[in-house]
Amino acid sequence: MSPLETKNLYRIEITERCYCTLIGATGNAMPSFESVEKNGNYGSIPIGVKGWVVEKFGMKYFRPDENQGGIDLFTPSNQPIVLIPYYKISGHYKRI
Repeated sequence: MSPLETKNLYRIEITERCYCTLIGATGNAMPSFESVEKNGNYGSIPIGVKGWVVEKFGMKYFRPDENQGGIDLFTPSNQPIVLIPYYKISGHYKRI
């Protein structure tokens, strides 16, 4: 496997709110008011978000699945596929 390739390790579901600021500072669109009211704080990963723990460049990351509720709180609107450093979700998920 090349270091540039992404390797899926296991699927997870977030069980506790995690804070992850990936949007806003870069000038990307903010989430809708409805999404914030329904799913929680801007810049946080809501409970129930599912995705993969992956390995890339020899490090672990969380890659959330696209098209799920609350994903707009922590991903840029024009780029829903992101890699979030593993330490931001460590201890806040369960394997599925």
